[in-house]
Amino acid sequence: MASSCLLKLSRVLAIATIIGLPSAVVAHGNAADVSPFPPPGTYKLARIFKAPDNWVLEDSAWWPHRLSRYTGGKVTLLSFFYSTCRDPEGCPTIWTTFETVHEAITKDKRLHGKVRLVLISLDPRVDTPTGLNIFSIGRRSTQKISPWHFLTTWSDGFLGSILDGFGQAAARDLDANGNPVTTISHQVKYYLLDDKSWVREVYSSNFVTPEVVENDIRTLLMESGALPPLQRAPK
Repeated sequence: MASSCLLKLSRVLAIATIIGLPSAVVAHGNAADVSPFPPPGTYKLARIFKAPDNWVLEDSAWWPHRLSRYTGGKVTLLSFFYSTCRDPEGCPTIWTTFETVHEAITKDKRLHGKVRLVLISLDPRVDTPTGLNIFSIGRRSTQKISPWHFLTTWSDGFLGSILDGFGQAAARDLDANGNPVTTISHQVKYYLLDDKSWVREVYSSNFVTPEVVENDIRTLLMESGALPPLQRAPK
């Protein structure tokens, strides 16, 4: 984890340096984009840890799948949420980031079918497979472009193993008498995984912008050969 922190710090410093200098100009097709961030493919993302491969549920409580079904074969952006979360700095922020990244994928045909978005519920008691269908139904029209998957588990016990595997902190809040309530305190984290289920970047709420995530996605796709290297705009 120390090496990951150093890598992240170096990226922050690199971005800060670039912001203070003329912006990077990169060719996207026939157009040139000006960005304050390092261009995709000009940096490496370290393998931080292999994602856990616990059992998860999507469409049915009687038909479990291994998590690797949702973390391998494509670049994956993954986070944790729960459907009744109302903290404006919590799940709604995660949702907004996912929506923005999804929109960017939709606009770039080169990314179609190569990136998936995964949200795992922190509240398996409420967020059953049937209950989460309300989210997936609205995403079916874009499944071939960038599939969304809303996953849950049977219980807090099964969920705990997944949280431990990702190093994700979450705990149900208690009332004045020490009884559990409906709200859940949790870290806002985003995990970017390559097509081999390796976590290659972890973003916190203090260090995430959709453009950085999009650049990292393209970097991983270039690394695997799913995207060609980015060409510099001619001088």
